[in-house]
Amino acid sequence: MQLRYGVRKSRFVPIVIGILIICSVAGAFYLKGQLTKNPIVSSRLLAFKVESNTQVSVNFEVSRGTNQKTYCVVRAQDENRADVGYATLTFAAGPSYFKTTYALQTESRAVLAEVLNCSNSQVMRVPPPNFPPGVKIPEQLPPGVAPKPN
Repeated sequence: MQLRYGVRKSRFVPIVIGILIICSVAGAFYLKGQLTKNPIVSSRLLAFKVESNTQVSVNFEVSRGTNQKTYCVVRAQDENRADVGYATLTFAAGPSYFKTTYALQTESRAVLAEVLNCSNSQVMRVPPPNFPPGVKIPEQLPPGVAPKPN
């Protein structure tokens, strides 16, 4: 072939393929190690019930790594989508799955409650509290902590 067309078989193709396979395997082991060190935490809102003008029961489930401390942010909003209740909950290390109900204290009547996120770190990407100006942020019952006013 080389004499007829001037094309040579490249010796680098098998080397490049081998390097790609080695990099892929190393990347897979690295990701597995990261997930083992820092397991994914997920949550799902099961239900909420407006108990009164100052309280909403938030029922949710959490899946996490076994024996891992977990933080969850829950909030309640009024009909104008302004926050009336907001808390960061801390759960001690324990089982990898649990259901819980939290009595979120509210400043006025809520029409919506949600679990914004759960994580194994206190630093989370969640919307900050959005209380109207001049509203006194309600104190929360343990294991919840209300945000500090600005």
